[in-house]
Amino acid sequence: MATTVAQTTTPKKRSEGLAITLRAMYVPRIIVGYGAFYGALIALLVVFIYPAMSSINLGSYISSPAISGLIGGRIPNINSFGNVIALELFSSIYGLIFGGIMAYVAGAALPVNIENGMLDLALSRPISRTRYYLETTFGVFASGILMGLFILFCVWIVSLFVKNPGIDWQWAWITQLVQFAFFVFAIGIGLLIGSLVDASRTAGGVAVGIIFLGYLINIFGGISTKFDWLLKIGPFYYAPATDVFVLHQLTWWHPLVLVAAGLVCGIIGLVIFNRRDLPTV
Repeated sequence: MATTVAQTTTPKKRSEGLAITLRAMYVPRIIVGYGAFYGALIALLVVFIYPAMSSINLGSYISSPAISGLIGGRIPNINSFGNVIALELFSSIYGLIFGGIMAYVAGAALPVNIENGMLDLALSRPISRTRYYLETTFGVFASGILMGLFILFCVWIVSLFVKNPGIDWQWAWITQLVQFAFFVFAIGIGLLIGSLVDASRTAGGVAVGIIFLGYLINIFGGISTKFDWLLKIGPFYYAPATDVFVLHQLTWWHPLVLVAAGLVCGIIGLVIFNRRDLPTV
């Protein structure tokens, strides 16, 4: 009797490289896209309002302590396109808006996958919680990098339509690196909150609230010399974007404080995420 041996083929294992990172970038694409669009819109609007603003003597107004607290730095005048861009875009408003976006995205990144059951599905495979957490972190930060680079690219595009824009692009890149350091802080805060809270909107909202609290601290600290001590406990003090962009001044270790604080918060969040009992859907 002849015997027939059935040949079986083992299906190739699907590649899992950076799948979690790509998903962490895909899920918040709309809110990150809104942030990128808003930054591009500001850059475009400055082209139209710059001639009118440069003709008005606002030097004493924008250099007042109250306005310096609002913008988080000193701008002696607005007689150049670069100074107006610094006032409207690369002031503390940048950290408040775009840093707030990254804080919300990071805060919601873990809880949203608990809510939709994707976390259970991912951890049922041979994927550790540490890997899941780190890939999520990389995905969120990559989204922030893309958003920041797109905004800076838009500033470069619109500056081509302005005669003598007065922008030192070397310092513009340094300014963007300072903002990336602020993103590290915001993402670290968000991940820490997200590792504690199961509701994505709540976690994102709390993270944004912390960024807004830091902005209020920056405002009150700049009102009077009596409140200078408040500035040093807020994150915006260590990301003086206008001083870098306009005055070309930077204390090199200030952004490192933000990076260190963000990493500490992120590591604490990782420890909590690894040890806590995750709810099942």
